[in-house]
Amino acid sequence: MENLVIRKRKKEDSQELAHCIATVWNTTYKGIVDDEFLENLLKGEKDSAKRLEKNILEKPFYYVLTLDDKIIGWTYFELETEGYENTAEIHSLYVLKEYQNKGYGKLLYNYAINEIKSHGINKLLIGCLDGNPSNEFYKHLGGKFITNRMFRDEYLENVYLFDLDK
Repeated sequence: MENLVIRKRKKEDSQELAHCIATVWNTTYKGIVDDEFLENLLKGEKDSAKRLEKNILEKPFYYVLTLDDKIIGWTYFELETEGYENTAEIHSLYVLKEYQNKGYGKLLYNYAINEIKSHGINKLLIGCLDGNPSNEFYKHLGGKFITNRMFRDEYLENVYLFDLDK
């Protein structure tokens, strides 16, 4: 019997989460972003873990999905988005490759939506790198493509708007 839990990220999660981030980026973005960037994520896991540990208070809306106490996914969002009124933004919504297509991404998304709506916010933005298969996932969830923007001044990102009142 599996023990599936969504909970706030803790300092103790930092090392495991840093490894998960590097792993997901290397499986999701291979061929989309340059190999050097991906390799540096793997090499920099310890530094990434330290940053995650330090910024825990700055990022209060950061949740992990655990299965039998192992992190298999996470989401991070902010309640404000520059240039948009009453609009939150999910900056991170990932599930490890071996757990994808099992409903865990949608579970994390719905959890984030409920949290966002509990703060009286009725719109949401999500950016997704062009070429990432998750673009289809966000369209399927009801996201409407509204614009492109650049991620790290290098990579094209598609931006989707969700009306949370529907």
